[in-house]
Amino acid sequence: MNNQGQGEHTYRRLTKVLLITLAAVFSILIAGGFLIFKNEAPRPQKMVDPTGTTVISHSQLLSGQAVYEKYGLTDYGTLLGNGSYLGPDYTAESLHVYLRGMDHYYANKLYGKSYNSISEFRQDAIKDKVKKEIRVNRYHKSSDTLTLTTAQAAGVNYLQKYYRHEFVNNPRQAGLPENMINQKTTDEFMSNGNKVDQLTSYFFWTAWVSSTNRPNREFTYTNNWPYDLDAGNVMPAEAMIWTAISVAVLVAGVGIVIWFQRRYHFDMDAAYSKGKMPVVNADAPITTSQRKAAKYFVIVMLMFIVQILLGALMAHYYTDNSFFGIDLQNIWPFNLAKSWHLQLAIFWIATSWLGAGVYLTPRVLGREPKHQGVLVDILFWALIVVVGGSMLGEWGSILNWKFFNHNWWLFGHFGWEYIELGKFWQILLIIGMLLWVVILMRGFIPKMRQKMANPDRTRLVSLLFMGSIAIPAFYLATLFILPNSHVTFADYWRWWIVHLWVEGIFESFAVILIGYLMVDLKLTTIKSTIRALYFQLVLLLGSGVIGMGHHYFWEGDHSIWLALGACFSAMEVVPLCLLIWEAWTHYRVVRDSGVVFPYKPTFTFLAWTGIWNVIGAGALGFLINAPAINYFEHGTQWTSAHAHTSMAGVYGMLSLAIMLFVLRNVSKKEVWTPKLNKMINWSAWLMNLGLAGMAIIALLPVGYLQLADALKHGYWHARLLSFYRTSPVVELLWARIVPDTVFIIGAVIMLIVVVKIFFNLKPATADDGDVQE
Repeated sequence: MNNQGQGEHTYRRLTKVLLITLAAVFSILIAGGFLIFKNEAPRPQKMVDPTGTTVISHSQLLSGQAVYEKYGLTDYGTLLGNGSYLGPDYTAESLHVYLRGMDHYYANKLYGKSYNSISEFRQDAIKDKVKKEIRVNRYHKSSDTLTLTTAQAAGVNYLQKYYRHEFVNNPRQAGLPENMINQKTTDEFMSNGNKVDQLTSYFFWTAWVSSTNRPNREFTYTNNWPYDLDAGNVMPAEAMIWTAISVAVLVAGVGIVIWFQRRYHFDMDAAYSKGKMPVVNADAPITTSQRKAAKYFVIVMLMFIVQILLGALMAHYYTDNSFFGIDLQNIWPFNLAKSWHLQLAIFWIATSWLGAGVYLTPRVLGREPKHQGVLVDILFWALIVVVGGSMLGEWGSILNWKFFNHNWWLFGHFGWEYIELGKFWQILLIIGMLLWVVILMRGFIPKMRQKMANPDRTRLVSLLFMGSIAIPAFYLATLFILPNSHVTFADYWRWWIVHLWVEGIFESFAVILIGYLMVDLKLTTIKSTIRALYFQLVLLLGSGVIGMGHHYFWEGDHSIWLALGACFSAMEVVPLCLLIWEAWTHYRVVRDSGVVFPYKPTFTFLAWTGIWNVIGAGALGFLINAPAINYFEHGTQWTSAHAHTSMAGVYGMLSLAIMLFVLRNVSKKEVWTPKLNKMINWSAWLMNLGLAGMAIIALLPVGYLQLADALKHGYWHARLLSFYRTSPVVELLWARIVPDTVFIIGAVIMLIVVVKIFFNLKPATADDGDVQE
């Protein structure tokens, strides 16, 4: 009784530490958010030339933003460095072209000649004049008017001509159909007028934001990003200072965390000794809802296969405008392929966890909740509707199908990377996730009420349930974003989805779920596991919540995020490194025990998850998040290397591990032959070697060359399509076909395995309470 009370006291202290940590980091995040919104760059009611003539109106500016969103250009190029990487960064490109327009204006005005025909000395003099002119902030807050100089107005006209050439009757943009943008149709959140010109107005505004000093400051709204010497944009000194400090924080943090872990023994203790593995029964009876969970994983693999095939198509667009002579860009343009590629990644990973939750609920409770199978079927078909409907909507929006013109933001492409699905589908997805929580509640809450029977088990179940609730709760951030939201406001909340939801909440849920399974399989003691989970959650969320600030460096947010984002992003690496040790320790014991263990395939993928946690999320994340590197690298192939190795390597492999665990429990023992296990092992090695090859052969070396090009010529130049058509870049991109093919073969093998298992499920015989706990 005394030990039990002591354990509860320890849990109370750990809970208090976790809650204090969460309160502190979210207070900082939200306070920083208020600073972000307070310091937003103005979107003037009108931009006028010195005579008072309107050059760009507020409605044209917002309409241009809507055009950018409707046609999914965020999944082709980038804006303020955020988006996809085949197309240009429209902010950097617009800034460069707009400056060239000003150069031509002054060459004609001062010398009566074209800019290219005057001497280099005169060109340099004009560049210096333009550089000083654009840094002056001529926005008048009282009248909400931005006054442009005559040269700036000429730069706007020059920019309009440039984008008319790029988007009208010009098939040279790889992966995009010719005349993709309907110039005359006025849809929701748009105003009358030429849509390409309005899009240009939006691009120009971002160029102005990135090259004009904040009031009473010596740096721009984007902290001098993008790097462009002609605009006077150089890396701020604070970026170098905080990069150095972040490295010191990382070293100190590693030492402090190791000391705490050893001092208070936050390891998971094994519940077995080597050679004496616990007897694990993977062949216990299952319930109706548990059997129905299997179909979720068939959908998981189908979405996975489609997703990686789309990735292969996108990789091809980097080297060729068609697909071996077939004009697929008119059917599946690059931006559509990228939209589906991202959405399917989120869908199949989330579906794997939904299926795991469905399976675990009767296992946690010890019996089948009444009518649970009906709810599981409803959730499954709701998922199919959301996935199919949102993908169809994105297709129709980008290809300009009539129904999706007026309703593009509801049913079509919403226009923001990672939340491409329309607002209607976002709401349906939230409802679906809430239904999933209800399914879990019907098993978890009754179990949690049995506190006196087993308080440790109750605590573990409670942690898992709270992690489950957090998944739909944090996705609610999507509801704050509308098509006319200020880009800074929208991106603040968007990163709540991309980083906090995907990389924070998913990671935390995964840690808890792995801990629960470790205890459930009698591999670790429950008390040590709970303590370890608290410690890991404090580290993950304590560093990760504020660590998302590295996304706020250059997109018009407050410069305080240079300090916060740099230091806490560095600290994010520490808990990721600790997790691999836990994963490897338990995998090694299972592997070396010599005991027949039914979940070795699961532990194979868990081991790969740990490896990619360190390499993909940790090392490659740290590589690009330091401000001094991120300033030049932002939006290059190094970012893509981090994204692929962390998303596919960590969340992908973890989801496959979870899938194999559930499938082993719901299928017949006879199907798990040595041949099937060998196929799974081959699949694991092929996918992970393919992923490693993709990064090593293509993404990392191309990213290095791109970074070197940005340092030499300016960021805008490194983001041109022509960069990908130069040697040795084009050869490296073609070489990527080898690891991509290896990865695809591994995924196809796993699809075959899952389909075979699906046709060999155990009958549901445990609805009355014979479920394995």
